Amino acid sequence: MGEQVTENRVNIKIIVASHKAADVPSDEMYIPVLAGSSLHEEIPEGFTPDNEGENISFLNPLYSELTALYWGWKNLPDITKESSYLGLVHYRRLFGSKHKGAITYNDIAKYLGKKKIFVPRAREYFVDTLGAHYRHTHGSLALDECEKVIGDFCPDYLKSFDRALSRSSGYMFNMMIMRGDIADEYLSWLNKILYELTLRVDSGNMDDYDKRYPGRIAELLLNVWLDYQLQEGHLKNSDIKVLPWYSTDGDKTIEKAEALLKAKFKGEKYHKSF
Repeated sequence: MGEQVTENRVNIKIIVASHKAADVPSDEMYIPVLAGSSLHEEIPEGFTPDNEGENISFLNPLYSELTALYWGWKNLPDITKESSYLGLVHYRRLFGSKHKGAITYNDIAKYLGKKKIFVPRAREYFVDTLGAHYRHTHGSLALDECEKVIGDFCPDYLKSFDRALSRSSGYMFNMMIMRGDIADEYLSWLNKILYELTLRVDSGNMDDYDKRYPGRIAELLLNVWLDYQLQEGHLKNSDIKVLPWYSTDGDKTIEKAEALLKAKFKGEKYHKSF
């Protein structure tokens, strides 16, 4: 991948969220974080626990990888400054390609200071919109309540909510890299909505898979937030860079397609992540 750039290096930190020991990119811009550390007895070697400092580690059964991102947002030095960048990937989903591997600082350095946000290549659902896909695979309860929360807390986002969820593709997995000040704004907005949502939705009778609805809805909300920023002129399309991404455990294209069609046409809800 070439030598590491050290001169005038931008402060960019990308959280690698994982719930177990895993191989992670070696580039120093990556920080492996054990999501839900407060629920684990041991922290894998090389991983940072997400239950130190200001944190929401205990919410990991609901928020999934977002507890690791929250830790980075609240605890990494100077990360919310305009001169910094904060990002999130997963131990099995990374920006880059199978052929070349995960992106390095050298790969992204030329865009830093020019692009404000990096997102993964959009995921296309073809036969469903984002909203319909969520309802078919996870039910309508939490998503309907989320719309009400937005109506109560930030009603000016409702049109963007409708637009984003009416599209057949979106930026998923909560993967992103944002300029520090923009990440601060986005995560403040996102966590306010998710917190209120968890107060309104009773997860007591849900299984472990369904309890993760806040983390899944957050994937949709990134698209809502971006739509609003673009519509209002706070961001331009040229501010956003789409990056390729890959899964270290394979694409599972056929399995995902079969599950999507069964959810849409047979009403079979998802019972695992792909």
